[in-house]
Amino acid sequence: MKYLRAVPLLVLLLLNLKSFAQTDSSFLKKAVALSNKQLTDKPTEKVYLHLDKPFYNITDTIWFKVYTVTGAEHQLSDISGVVHVELINAKDSVARRINLKLTNGVAWGDFVLPGNYKAGSYRLRAYTNWMRNQGTVAMFDQRIQVNGRPVFGANQPQNQPATENKTDVQFFAESGSLVNGLRSKIAVKVIGQNGLGRDAKGSITDNDGNEVAEFETTHLGMGIFALLPQAGKTYKAKITTDGIPPFTVDLPKAGDEGFTMTVNNRLTDSINIKLTASSKTLGTKQHAYYYLVGQSGGKVYYTTSFKLEDPGYSFKIEKKRFPSGIAQFTLFGADAEPLNERIAFIRANDTLKLKLNIAAQKLATRNAVSVVMEAANNASKPVIGAFSVSVINESRIPFNQNAESTILNNLLLTSDLKGYIEQPNYYFNNITDKTESDLDMLMLTQGYHGFEWRKTLSEKQEQPDFKAEKSLSLAGALQTPGGKPIPNGKVTLLGNRENFYADTVTNLNGDFKFEDVDVSDTSHLLVQARKQNDGKNVTIFVKQTDYPKVEKTTTSVSNQIALFSNPQQIFAQYLEQQKADSLKNGVALKEVVIKGKKATAPNEFNRNGTNQVVNVNMAKLRAVKDVSLKTALYTAEPRAHIELGGTYKNDILNGFASSMLVDGTIVDEQQLAFYSVDEIESVQLVFGAGGIKPKFVITTKRYAGTDTTVLKEVNIRSTKTSKANYRGYSAGKLGPAPDQVIMGEKLVGCTKLSDCLRNQIFGVIFDVNGNPINSRDNKKMAILLNGAVLDGSVLNSISAADVYSIEVLRGASYAVAIGSEFPGGALAITTKQGGDNYVTGSSSSSGVITYPFKGFYKARTFYSPKYTAANVNTNIPDYRTTIFWEPNIVTNETGEASFSYFNADTRGIYRVTVEGIDANGNLGRQVYRYKVE
Repeated sequence: MKYLRAVPLLVLLLLNLKSFAQTDSSFLKKAVALSNKQLTDKPTEKVYLHLDKPFYNITDTIWFKVYTVTGAEHQLSDISGVVHVELINAKDSVARRINLKLTNGVAWGDFVLPGNYKAGSYRLRAYTNWMRNQGTVAMFDQRIQVNGRPVFGANQPQNQPATENKTDVQFFAESGSLVNGLRSKIAVKVIGQNGLGRDAKGSITDNDGNEVAEFETTHLGMGIFALLPQAGKTYKAKITTDGIPPFTVDLPKAGDEGFTMTVNNRLTDSINIKLTASSKTLGTKQHAYYYLVGQSGGKVYYTTSFKLEDPGYSFKIEKKRFPSGIAQFTLFGADAEPLNERIAFIRANDTLKLKLNIAAQKLATRNAVSVVMEAANNASKPVIGAFSVSVINESRIPFNQNAESTILNNLLLTSDLKGYIEQPNYYFNNITDKTESDLDMLMLTQGYHGFEWRKTLSEKQEQPDFKAEKSLSLAGALQTPGGKPIPNGKVTLLGNRENFYADTVTNLNGDFKFEDVDVSDTSHLLVQARKQNDGKNVTIFVKQTDYPKVEKTTTSVSNQIALFSNPQQIFAQYLEQQKADSLKNGVALKEVVIKGKKATAPNEFNRNGTNQVVNVNMAKLRAVKDVSLKTALYTAEPRAHIELGGTYKNDILNGFASSMLVDGTIVDEQQLAFYSVDEIESVQLVFGAGGIKPKFVITTKRYAGTDTTVLKEVNIRSTKTSKANYRGYSAGKLGPAPDQVIMGEKLVGCTKLSDCLRNQIFGVIFDVNGNPINSRDNKKMAILLNGAVLDGSVLNSISAADVYSIEVLRGASYAVAIGSEFPGGALAITTKQGGDNYVTGSSSSSGVITYPFKGFYKARTFYSPKYTAANVNTNIPDYRTTIFWEPNIVTNETGEASFSYFNADTRGIYRVTVEGIDANGNLGRQVYRYKVE
């Protein structure tokens, strides 16, 4: 076949479009103009999260930095001012959600993994409201593995292999479709029931039984073979893979008309594209014009056109015209319809050069480490950029380097592809000819969602459904008690915590909206409304925030994380290493004879039996009448609050404790003030080596199963609330009577509403953040605030003084009425607003409500110990796995930045990882390893 080399036309958007003589360039001008317009009117955003480590345990903190970028050059975005970050559990429910304020495209935050969370596969999802126009596929969505604390003395579950009885096989012609008479490259992808690629072999036969090709997968279930389809023939593949009987799959049918597009991306400096027309197309479309366009990130970098005179054309395109990332090449017909498309990954020389300099020093445990970072562009010029750094002991954290998500593989690769990408960092770790070949197979088998020419070229441009959020907002409406809108109504918004104040008026439909609501998470805002004539007979409705739905994961929970082949085995090794650390760092004691006391057995909080455990005398505590647990400990047990080994007698009960656990959950020490001694079964003080800063292990009677107070005869002497006078929300509205009703007058002596409720309601427990959980089946409960369904996290933002009543709704019928997101039911809270006026949804007309507004989350600061000559040899062990985390590192004009930290007690290979971006959107990542002995 004869091929002609067409002279290409390279187009940069900043240059005037030029065209060949004898060609029609009007389509190319239109394509470039419309793509330019879309870049201006509807630019795309991407979000990436840099995490401190790839693996977590229950009670760990997930530290992260958010990078928000826009355009093909990945410049830090100024489109949005708010980013939403969600922690999603294995049941595809949002466990926690925070809002972060973006400053110059970056933000940082954290999620604590409380002790009551279950081990398993979690997801981190992050997005801006503007990104929702592209659907959930465009959102940052990363899986993380969380391991739990094993139950000592119980049989541990074994990691059972998934039963694979279903395999999905798909075939992809290189340029979209097969054409009879034209040889085509075909990629195959074989996916097992667990959602991961699996090895397979196959043979291709035609409808006469003749074998015409063979194939074998070579990387993560992907493989390639060539086929020359013939007219009148159909083809099928016979697949053989381990564990299931052989089966057959039909190949896509070939057509008689069209082109094939073949891409050779193996050259370092250029990419070759070959277009071949079928004989029928050459006969019917000869002399017609065709157009080839190359774009990346919505920006056109290459165009050419040709008149169809010969069966084949080839094009050599310089790679330096494109930025790093996925480039899309599209062949258009004379009618501007896209005929063939092919994506290819371009490796341009545009990533940052990062260098980490650690001064020559002894890198031993607890030694200080000082790092100077240098950042330069591809021309070796220093750059100012935003970076984040994490330091971990990778000898203690299970991980698979090929499976990690990084700023490079995410923003350049996976963020533009549909579906789950297995081992994305494999394509960036150690680049070889095989790596490049495997990456090209990925381009053939994975769907591309970054850009659609049909939408761009459409005469009628779609308007975005979601606007970019520059700040948080609160919207609602005013109505009369009869339901009519109140135009020109005056609305005031007040927040006492930040001295926030704003006012506005309603439109003709009675709607109002407050922009720039810059308050913290979660703030209690007062909304007050009046009619235009200052009338107070007004009902206020607040619009609930519309969050995107969580898409169900299609990958098996047990196998969707390719990080670890056996998480249970690796975690067991981690615990064994902890035990070895305890033995190595423990204090050797002389042999003594113990008289009259039984040796302490190992338990969950004293795993190896090496720590000193003091059982607090509960009779002595209970002798201190009518006081809280905290006060009783102060009075009767000095060891609970005096640091015996300290110089300044630090008060452990006010901020200097090692940790406090109530029924296995870490709590703030101030919460002990809300427990009565009578509800406590036991208190243990677990002292580490050196006998200072004990760990409090508190067990309640309810948790221990010894609480019998509900069985005793109780004489009710308080005034009973009349059913006729009771005005709580759920009465007569949601089905059966509530399981329990707590009147607001009983909620006294506490700062957090969850603390008020711990001793007063049954069948409900609260996690470390105060979220209510149905103890019947450990399911999430909602808050029904004056009829509005809210997440349980708002509970502690409601003032106890504002509460008229709280109804416990735990029945199945309540869960159905509230929604599937809250299978545990709800706490229905009705607030009071002076006198006898109670806010009860649309039936209230008091003109004032208190609303729990989810504001901006204030990120915590990572604690990094500082060892001095006075404390470097302390016997308190330091077993941190995240050694250091700093999300806010900015290089100066010389491209330099510095940071320092102290090593922990654990020996092994420490990994320093720096990621970031400069002002021009150039990405950078550098890993430095050193050994601690």
